[in-house]
Amino acid sequence: MEFRVSQKTAVVERVGAILASKDLSLYQVSQRTRSVYGRSSPYFLPHNLYYDIGHGTFSPSLHQLFALSKISGCRLNDWLRVFGFNVEDIVRLQVLLSPKRTMLLDSSLDDSENWIPWFRNKSGSPTAPPIAPIGQLLDFGPPRRLHSVQQPKATDFLYAKIGLQDAFAFPDLLPGSIVRANTRSAKSMIAVANGKVPGSLYLLEHANGFCCCRLQAVDKHRGVALSTQLPYAQVELEIPCEARVLGILDLEIRSLLKPEQPDVPKELANHWRPLKLTAKETKLSRMLRRARLRTGMSFREASAMSRRIASELGDKQYFAAPGSLSDYEAIDAPPRHVHKVITLCVVYGLQFSTFLNSIGLHLEEAGQDPIPDNLVPRQPPTGRSGSEDDVPTKNGFLGQFLKRSEPVPAFLRGSLPVLSGLKRSSLNDFFWVGGDENPLHPLLVNGLIVAVNRHRKKALYFRSRPLWQQPLYILLRRDGTYMCACCSLENGTLVIHPYSLDYQRPEQLRNRRDAEVVGQIVTIARTLL
Repeated sequence: MEFRVSQKTAVVERVGAILASKDLSLYQVSQRTRSVYGRSSPYFLPHNLYYDIGHGTFSPSLHQLFALSKISGCRLNDWLRVFGFNVEDIVRLQVLLSPKRTMLLDSSLDDSENWIPWFRNKSGSPTAPPIAPIGQLLDFGPPRRLHSVQQPKATDFLYAKIGLQDAFAFPDLLPGSIVRANTRSAKSMIAVANGKVPGSLYLLEHANGFCCCRLQAVDKHRGVALSTQLPYAQVELEIPCEARVLGILDLEIRSLLKPEQPDVPKELANHWRPLKLTAKETKLSRMLRRARLRTGMSFREASAMSRRIASELGDKQYFAAPGSLSDYEAIDAPPRHVHKVITLCVVYGLQFSTFLNSIGLHLEEAGQDPIPDNLVPRQPPTGRSGSEDDVPTKNGFLGQFLKRSEPVPAFLRGSLPVLSGLKRSSLNDFFWVGGDENPLHPLLVNGLIVAVNRHRKKALYFRSRPLWQQPLYILLRRDGTYMCACCSLENGTLVIHPYSLDYQRPEQLRNRRDAEVVGQIVTIARTLL
């Protein structure tokens, strides 16, 4: 990575200060890597590292950063940040890009030492109404460390992004939707066979990748992944030999900006023979090949995606040519530059820790101490920080929301602009809809939070589009209550188009007298159970 002069100096000074805080010098670190690993080892750190950094064309490899972490006792991800790499970008970029196949998102990359904005119940606020702006219910409180507000059992959940070519649960789930699976409910196929969780959606892993679907049990060890509206082949799978049930889906976060029509590829439309699930690959070359095939991408397609990553991060070193991607699958040596490692994890949906394990780097053997905020590029809190010993309130609206969301996917907070299209947002751009017992649209059943673009106030209704492509709006009635619905403006009248289970006649409201459009719903978070 090429640094400007000020950046070079800042990195050199920061590295020196971190080592000094551990009573180490660069010379001591260099000598230790020489004695432990050997001078010709990829872990070796030269004593003139500061000069190399200052020269501006050098960046340490993963092995060298791992050695720095182990010797200093400081976390590997913090050392990556010191040298300009943020592994949290992996998830943000995966949310930004449109994968062909469903991929898992790595929620473990979120830095527990990060400061995040936190909330408190608004003083004097009454019981939450069925639909209301979050700004009426919550205020910003002091920023908190992420680990101080993380909810218990967060590790019991997996997150995935639905691919364009394996949307088995369409239109209940759309390509690009982010879903959460509760792994505690995936112990066996018996619950499915007995119908204990009818209508549930499952996160399924098979030899060709992942999919989110309904399952029809043949017996307690065999099931069929069902697709109700698209012509995917109905293939019988043996559980757990040919497929694994990873969990029951309990949450969806859907962007409504540009809902995409799924594509059913020929290889999934035709009956395919299921293969036995094999143990996870430990050799890097085989792991990369298996991951790429699961994404359904060619080298050229993967390279094109890496070009977009390089453009988004503003560094051409994140680009990987098709020939380079082919070489990585032919040899077991990792890329020299960390940029390429981040790109591979983004494009192929690899867990960062899995990649590290494949090249012999195990995080449990690295340093575990966080680098202080003043020595690592970590966003500092604005205003007074909260006590880390405090627990989030269990009362009021905040407690109610935390209980229903269990747990809040805080690792997606950096992806809100991508999911909503809102570059800047306030609390009043988010609405609580979890109290609406008679929603007028199936997407709002078990809804929690919606993001609203308050600049889009023109109500549009497209008669040629299916329900899942119709825009949704927040409306404010004259009595001060809110409603969510599809609507259209016809001769100065807002016509409400209800899509509830019970037949309802279209309601007509005088625009700006009986009701007005607050904005268009651009993102929705809802529970699936």
